[in-house]
Formats: sequence, structure tokens, C-alpha cells
Amino acid sequence: MTADGSSYARLRRAIQTGNLAIIHTTAAELGHISLRDALGILLVIEREAEERFDAAAVRWAGRLALETPDLELAELAGALESLEALPNEHAQRVLVGLADRARPLARGAR
Repeated sequence: MTADGSSYARLRRAIQTGNLAIIHTTAAELGHISLRDALGILLVIEREAEERFDAAAVRWAGRLALETPDLELAELAGALESLEALPNEHAQRVLVGLADRARPLARGAR
């Protein structure tokens, strides 16, 4: 298993167990986190560090807008409403669907 593979496995376990310290460490090791994994991290932040949630949700929405070229304004508005409704399961499904459409930007394009 490559170093990236093991780091990614640790990140997934940390998301599942809600361990923000390990999430922070492994995210730094990986460099890039998919928008879907970032949503998992956002859910952990909502549960474990609520005071950081708003800023993290705004960053997630910004990434969604940048990484989803065909995103429509109404979809972005719906994403913001869903972020506000977290941890609601329907909101999570909406956000996962949007995150799955995202395509990471090339390095330096941000």
C-alpha cells in the first residue's frame, strides 16, 4: 500500500470515528481532499466543533462553486440551504449528489 493509500485509509477511519485530530493530520499529509470527503469532515466538525462549522461550511460551498463548472445558481442556493440544515439526512443526500459532480481544479488555478 502506498503512503497516500494508507493516509487516505486513516482519513476515512477518522471521518467515521469523528476524530478531528487525525483528520487534520491526514488531510495535511494528503494535500488534496475530494469534495465528498470534505463533506464527511464537515459533518464531523458540525458534531464535534460546532464553533468552527459556519466557516468550514462556507469554504465547502466555495469549493463546490469552483469545482462544479455546470453548477447553476439555484443549485448553489439549495446547497447553502442544505448546509444550514445539516445534519439532516435529506440535506446530506443533496450535498453528496452535488459533491459527486465536482471536478478538482488544476493546481494553481484557484
